[in-house]
Amino acid sequence: MDKAIEESVPERRPQQIGWLILTLLLLLRIPYTIAIIHFIPIENQNGSADYEVSTYFLICFLIWWERKNLTKFHIGTSALFLIIFIRPIQTLILRYWEVDSPLAFPQPFGWALWIISLGLILALWSSGFRPTRVTARSLLWIFAGLFIGIFLSITENFQTFRSMLYNAYSTHPQTQLTTVLYSTSLNVLYHLSFAPINEEPLFRGFLWGYLRQFKWRESLIWLFQTLLFTSAHIYLARQFPVMFWIFIPVAGLLFGLLTWRSRSIAPAILAHGVVNGSIYVLIVLLIL
Repeated sequence: MDKAIEESVPERRPQQIGWLILTLLLLLRIPYTIAIIHFIPIENQNGSADYEVSTYFLICFLIWWERKNLTKFHIGTSALFLIIFIRPIQTLILRYWEVDSPLAFPQPFGWALWIISLGLILALWSSGFRPTRVTARSLLWIFAGLFIGIFLSITENFQTFRSMLYNAYSTHPQTQLTTVLYSTSLNVLYHLSFAPINEEPLFRGFLWGYLRQFKWRESLIWLFQTLLFTSAHIYLARQFPVMFWIFIPVAGLLFGLLTWRSRSIAPAILAHGVVNGSIYVLIVLLIL
């Protein structure tokens, strides 16, 4: 009996550290984010930058901590690539757009994202980590994620953007098409490197995996992560009630279903990025 207890201690310790980091991530995403939105003036972006850098650091730490079990948290090679290499690109886009943001490169917060990304690469490499093979099935699910993201975007904003497109395209159509196509790639890439990298590893990755270790039924996890994901956007409830009560829960269910069936958060990351960058995606689709 004593030997069995001693052997179980090393197994419990990683879970305890994992739950601690997961709790910190949830505190950052829900109460902290809501607080900075409501109590910090919009021109003061340091609170938001603190959230971005801290969240990315904790996610990368959890990836390293669970490096031997990442598939249990729906993090395969495709998701790992997006988290490591796409996330810091946000700083360059902000710099290109000349946005006065503490995350714009080479501001200190912007540097921090690059340092964290490089640190994770070096930590995984030095530990002997070997990424899993990308299969044809995983690529098909990535395309499914893109399709669902486009579908959600059209459903949510079709009438508004058709009106916008008609007014814009009626004057200088060729110039407008070129501008929109150029802007689309940057806008989608920006949104892909922003909220999806913060939220998908949290709600559909580590939260899902740790609850499954507690023997939760996956159907219950699917509903629970949707509830938490929706509550994380409660600041939209007053100004955008339809978005908060309908579209965000539906998105949480669809992103969760994508992750559940594909066993990867990569399709959900792509769908999430397309939805958040939908203004330009919809315009391009309607033009074409």
